Amino acid sequence: MLQAAPSTIELTNGDELTADLIKHTDSHISIVHPVLGKMQLSKSKISRISINDEANEVVATAETTPAHTEKESEKSHDDNGLFGTGLLTGWERRFDLGIAGSAGKSQNHQVNLGFTADYESEYTRIAHRTAYFRAKSEDELSDHSFYSSVNRDWLRPSTPWFQFAGGRFDMDEFKDWDYRVNGNAGVGYEFSNTESFLLLGRTGLGFNQTLGGEREEFTPEGLVGIESQWDMNDQQRIKFANTLYPSLKDTTEYRNLTSFDWLLDVNSYAGVALKVGLLNEYDSATEQGIDKNDFKYTVSLAWTL
Repeated sequence: MLQAAPSTIELTNGDELTADLIKHTDSHISIVHPVLGKMQLSKSKISRISINDEANEVVATAETTPAHTEKESEKSHDDNGLFGTGLLTGWERRFDLGIAGSAGKSQNHQVNLGFTADYESEYTRIAHRTAYFRAKSEDELSDHSFYSSVNRDWLRPSTPWFQFAGGRFDMDEFKDWDYRVNGNAGVGYEFSNTESFLLLGRTGLGFNQTLGGEREEFTPEGLVGIESQWDMNDQQRIKFANTLYPSLKDTTEYRNLTSFDWLLDVNSYAGVALKVGLLNEYDSATEQGIDKNDFKYTVSLAWTL
């Protein structure tokens, strides 16, 4: 993290911005513009950054040596997208892998895979999550599930209010349904959005459709949620979210989804982090004989892609 430094940012399209540089990472920078407010820019769209305070200079300026200028210019253009395909350029991308097991009087093992992709600009914030879980105990399958979700926020730089829309697909062999699709939309409000801390709330309407198994039904739902992210320092980050989905068909039924993630960068140069995750979904409409709570915890290595 940087102290706010007056800077001139030259974009690849030829435009120039004069603003205070407050954060500089391998993939993006954060600035505070006197008119546009706080912004996040992908380094792939930046050709040069000149910090007007030489004591705080962190990237190439006209006075730097040719070797230094070339190195920083190359660094600002090193995002070639997912696996060099150009896809998701400018996004923060991670792949998670966790494996655990034990042998002795009893044998068990579990594996979890995950992919996350986050993007934020002046007017847009997108979060994508995909995860797969499989566990065996005494040669019997005890967990086999998958989900993929995406949420988009339409931001307004002049106000903390925003609109959002999202959806999620689930597959789970140990539920009273086989597949589930849900979608929602509504409005949100950023209670706090600083360089290191974000706290926001959401409210809206949506639906939940379960397919297969003992429960196949369509349920209109409400949505009330809260999300936060705290960048504790350059190496540690905490994310928390809790969303309540009350049924609009039966007011005694509801779902509640809670997630918590702690990320610790163990090698920032290689883009490797340790990730500890907790995930729980409570579904009051679950049939008898199936636990209403679906609690998962993971310890994974996360690689920046």
